[in-house]
Amino acid sequence: ALPMMLYDIPGRTGVALSTVTILELSRHPQVVALKDAKNDLAATSQVLAGSELAVYSGDDVLNLPLLALGAVGFVSVVSHVATPLLVELVQAYDAGDVARARDVNLRLQPLYVGLFRTQGVILSKAALGLLGFPVGPVRMPLVDATEEQIAVLQQDLTDAGLALA
Repeated sequence: ALPMMLYDIPGRTGVALSTVTILELSRHPQVVALKDAKNDLAATSQVLAGSELAVYSGDDVLNLPLLALGAVGFVSVVSHVATPLLVELVQAYDAGDVARARDVNLRLQPLYVGLFRTQGVILSKAALGLLGFPVGPVRMPLVDATEEQIAVLQQDLTDAGLALA
């Protein structure tokens, strides 16, 4: 039997998993992790206190706060575009250099906002192209980023200190 990760992403599903449900499911031997994209730090704290689940941030803007609560990593859109910065954030936090982790997190703010101005895959693929990694078009029913979206995205990438190709 394979280990499983619960996905709590009410922005996509329309329904948040209740803390009681997560804690009940955490008792199943195959359920080992939670992707937390609920934007409810109090509920996350309750899950961490009441279970052995490995919690992963599923909401990039909350990566650092969730690490502070006890999350172990990210299931991240931004990581496709700024992997070295997220690695630096985690390494700084794990080393106890919270000030450096905070600085990296603040540097990432333009991407935390910019990559979600429309659907994440659309702008992630556009961003990768701007960074010199042509990854091709999105699949239907999605549509590629518009020229206007790409122009704003270029500024987001520049503001985060990423070098455009």
